[in-house]
Amino acid sequence: MATEQPDAGGGEVEATNDAAVALVWIGAGLVLASWLIFEIIIGEYFVTNTSIVLAGALIILPRIAPKAVRAMAPLWSFVKLLGYGLVLSGVVEFLDDIRFEGLEDFVSILGALVAYAGYVVVFFGARSINE
Repeated sequence: MATEQPDAGGGEVEATNDAAVALVWIGAGLVLASWLIFEIIIGEYFVTNTSIVLAGALIILPRIAPKAVRAMAPLWSFVKLLGYGLVLSGVVEFLDDIRFEGLEDFVSILGALVAYAGYVVVFFGARSINE
């Protein structure tokens, strides 16, 4: 009768990282939703192109060729790097909104809040990833 050996803690880190990656993907989805709804459909709030590319890469890259991504580095490393890049882009976007007074009406403020919430969720998710 074989007995199971206790896990040396690797499973716990993997579960934590999976939850953190899910947070990053949710945040990136919020940024893309803000872009799609408030820029493409309504035309009131504009998300930077860098944010759109990074959020899209965060969502699409692991699904295109997961084996190729894992061969280069662990998926968590890519998600953490792209997540921090998206957060930095969000900080620049926030400063631009303040500097150029881009938030003029309720709809643009709502679009900004959705995007900012996405950046915050991405930050906490990327920060929670353990290498």
